[in-house]
Amino acid sequence: MKEVSKDLNTYLNTAKNLTSCDLYELDLTGGRKFYYADTDMDIVYNGQAYLHDRLLIKRAQIKLQSEVVVDTMTVTIYASRQDKLDTEQILKAAHEGVLDRSTLHLRRCFFRDTTIIDAISLFGGNVEVKSAGGIKLELTVKAKTQGLNMAFPVRKYYPQGTYSISTGNQVIASTDTDSTCLICPYVPRKEVLL
Repeated sequence: MKEVSKDLNTYLNTAKNLTSCDLYELDLTGGRKFYYADTDMDIVYNGQAYLHDRLLIKRAQIKLQSEVVVDTMTVTIYASRQDKLDTEQILKAAHEGVLDRSTLHLRRCFFRDTTIIDAISLFGGNVEVKSAGGIKLELTVKAKTQGLNMAFPVRKYYPQGTYSISTGNQVIASTDTDSTCLICPYVPRKEVLL
């Protein structure tokens, strides 16, 4: 479940027509941050201005789930030579690796007329450049939970080591069992040779 403020909860439950936009926060590895909005005016949220006329950004639909899942979001940026990250063209920056290891956060901002009610954080993750060419830059944003889908190495036997630590933080090995200590792959069969 997403946590929302009381004002936003009231607005979402009572308004018949909702007005909202997406807010994007791009964090580069060097600490630089860029803020974009997909609306027809600049949005100021939490003291930060999200610019509407810098990039044309379109994203794929995301699914909100109440459990931990590994998910991705595809973001397409349409950019010309005038569209830049600081002083460098955004397509050139993507080819040169400026976007590598950066993060992108998506928020949905709700407002009435021009008054912002609040925003909900929908998605965030690590950015990978899928393709960049012409006027189109495609990014794949992978959730921070992406490591959870990695398979644990099965059929491996890791016995407890025969080493202990003394009070002086020196490693002491047990000499009478060192020759039999072994880490080896374990294949489940009738006969196991060690």
